[in-house]
Amino acid sequence: MNDWVQRKPLRLQGYDYGRAGYYFVTICTATRRENILAEILPKSQPVGAAALGGPSPIPAGLGSLDNLDISLTPAGKIVKQYIENVNHVYNGHAGIDCYTIMPDHIHMVVWIRNLGNGPPRAAAPTVTLPGIVNAIKGLSSKKIGYPIWQRGYYEHIIRGGADLQSIRQYIQNNPLKWVLSKE
Repeated sequence: MNDWVQRKPLRLQGYDYGRAGYYFVTICTATRRENILAEILPKSQPVGAAALGGPSPIPAGLGSLDNLDISLTPAGKIVKQYIENVNHVYNGHAGIDCYTIMPDHIHMVVWIRNLGNGPPRAAAPTVTLPGIVNAIKGLSSKKIGYPIWQRGYYEHIIRGGADLQSIRQYIQNNPLKWVLSKE
């Protein structure tokens, strides 16, 4: 009998991940719960600000992303560079709609566009979700100097405008939720 733990497949069987659409992706670092990519902290308030009519002290006045300081680590800056480079590399075939870099993971919405059935260009990269994610993971790890990512990633096929808006809101609010969860 095989004692190895069988990993649950994360991809939808039979689905073409090169198909045009929007995909919500989460990639986690190998070491969780550490500030490998970023540090998110409430902004410090001037002494007596609340007494003088200024913002309430943290956490009661946290309530918005404007009250957070998000600073990327050197590794986080490298990851940001590769995420932001996707739109250029895939030249209208794929891109990043929105993203956030958290201390131990990233969330992003990746879009893939089918631009027709014309002849392939010699330098055009193959556009699939796994190809885009593996490029970000591989290139960033290589530049950082060691592997920082967990094996695999989580994805969700976005199925309409309401789903896309909800996920964009989730990504935008995730840093705030991170700080509130630490309270």
